[in-house]
Amino acid sequence: MHTYLTLQSEQRSLEQKQNKMSEKKNALAAMLEQYESNNKPKYEKKSEKVYDLKNYFNTFIKEGVKSATKQIRILPTADGSSPFVEMYGHKVQVDGEWKTFACLKHEKGEACPFCEAREALLSTGKESDKELAKKYNAKLMYVVKLIDRDNEADGVKFWRFNHDYRKEGIYDKIIGVLNAIKKDVTNAENGRDLLLTINRNQNGVPVVSAVASLDPTPLSEDAEQSKTWLSDTRTWEDVYAVKTYDYLEIIVKGGSPVWDKEKKTFVDKASLTSNESEASHLESELTMGVETVKANIQTA
Repeated sequence: MHTYLTLQSEQRSLEQKQNKMSEKKNALAAMLEQYESNNKPKYEKKSEKVYDLKNYFNTFIKEGVKSATKQIRILPTADGSSPFVEMYGHKVQVDGEWKTFACLKHEKGEACPFCEAREALLSTGKESDKELAKKYNAKLMYVVKLIDRDNEADGVKFWRFNHDYRKEGIYDKIIGVLNAIKKDVTNAENGRDLLLTINRNQNGVPVVSAVASLDPTPLSEDAEQSKTWLSDTRTWEDVYAVKTYDYLEIIVKGGSPVWDKEKKTFVDKASLTSNESEASHLESELTMGVETVKANIQTA
């Protein structure tokens, strides 16, 4: 009996020691966590999207070049859906360049300065305002992920182009090829590259005049390379910025947005005094993810 009680006492003593050790470990972990937390930078810079030209495919051809060809491979989607993702955007000329901004109304279900301007003009009933309202229309566009065969080292690229209600656009030409060959050109094992023929139109603007399907080939002869491309889960919103209401409102009014770090909002650069425009608390707003092309080389 004495031995049994002694064993119980020793066991309780051991458990108490273990509990104390556990408490010490927890206390140590808490102290280390506290120290790490208190020594973190007080103002950590939030992760931002990085504007990188390698993310974007375009049909630009150099000045003086009348025609060219580009070879692409459209990537399949993980769920077998259409690789042509629909989006709505507003096109506007800013400082001689055409820029595209995602429509907040269509893409986010939020108020959109472009759409509000359009509705205000239409409400007057004037024919002149009705015509002017067209410049604020949200346009249907497509975004597709692909590999640019001339620049495979760039990795997965995003190509955005307009829907053409005349059925003469890029999308129509690609669908025409698909209807002709009745094959899935996006298949990683035996899909097909597409050859784009680019010519300048009567205004000197490069446009895709023809699309042809090439022979079946794997996405890549390198299995690891193919796997890397196929595992890219980015969407168009990861590379094309969706601007805020206050930013777009300045654009609609014909201004140039800059970020005021003190006011924590966008302001029109033209409305600032010369001293304010040079102040360190202002940041020029890069058109990250916004398609920017010179007016005389705007793609179709």
